This record gives sequence, C-alpha cells and structure tokens, in this order.
Amino acid sequence: MEVISRDEVKKLIDTKGDYVLIDVREKEELEYGMIPTAQNIPLQEIEQAFSLSEQEFKKKYNFPQPQKEGLVIFYCRTGGRSAIATASVEKLGFLHAKNYAGSIYDWANIDPHVRRY
Repeated sequence: MEVISRDEVKKLIDTKGDYVLIDVREKEELEYGMIPTAQNIPLQEIEQAFSLSEQEFKKKYNFPQPQKEGLVIFYCRTGGRSAIATASVEKLGFLHAKNYAGSIYDWANIDPHVRRY
C-alpha cells in the first residue's frame, strides 16, 4: 500500500492537482474539521460506494465517482481506517489509491481549523 505525506497532500491541494481526497471518519467526527477539498464516505460504506455505478455514486455522495486510473487519497483520524479503505479499493482495481497515514492528527499541525481529538 502506498502512503502519501502531509507535504504531498498539501502540495496537491495548493496546486489544484488531479486527485480525490476522501475522509473515512464517521459523520459525528467531522465537527473536528476536515482537510480542504475532502469528501466524506464513512469507512463501512467504502466498498459498496466504490462498487456503485457512476450515476448511483454521484446521486448518493454528491461528487463524481473517482476513476480507477485516478489518484484517490484516504484519511481518517490517525491512519488506521484510511489504511483499510485504501486496501479495500486497491482490491477493486483502483491503481493509485494512497493512504495519508498521518491523517487529521498530523494535519492539525498546519491547519488551525482542524482540532485533534
């Protein structure tokens, strides 16, 4: 499984790179803040979500379904759930899935809108 660093994630955000950033935490955890540009799909929905048709995915999550060839980055609170999500979508054929192992706990070091918990 590939891991991506905080600096690499920040650079993608700052340069408006081609990626999809997915927060796999539960809805109630989002009150602690999210990384800019992130979308939320709770971990227990990941496999089903990535198995939906493009139309079903967009209707349910309100953003375009990531492409199998595209860069998809997962994060959570400290990296455990995002590692599971990354492994799950790799099995579904997503070639460039990466785990931001530092997740929110690490991102809070550079973003005052995000709180550790």
